[in-house]
Amino acid sequence: MSSTTALIRKGAATLAATAALATGAAVVTATPAEATVSSCGNGRCTVYLSKSETRALANARVPAPPAAVPAQLKAAYYALAWGHVWFAGQYANRGWCSAFTISIYPWETQGYYGYACNWE
Repeated sequence: MSSTTALIRKGAATLAATAALATGAAVVTATPAEATVSSCGNGRCTVYLSKSETRALANARVPAPPAAVPAQLKAAYYALAWGHVWFAGQYANRGWCSAFTISIYPWETQGYYGYACNWE
């Protein structure tokens, strides 16, 4: 693998991790503290949304990112959030919650998923 390819891959991974962490920060700061739970550490971060937040995302109510976020990350954030509206609707229809997971380790599970929960 050439050094240019390695540099591009490293840059893409860094951008993806930054966008996911900005998403997590925007969700956490835009809602009450008891509604969203996040768990970050050791290169991994998961943001757990409640049933009401999953429903809100399904209804295309996407919280705005903090004002200090650069325009490029805001664009990536909105693309990511709007891309998950349909999935959130499927989870909300089943009475599930949803979560975002990101890791700096490419072999670990990453992405957006639904899970059975019992908190609004």
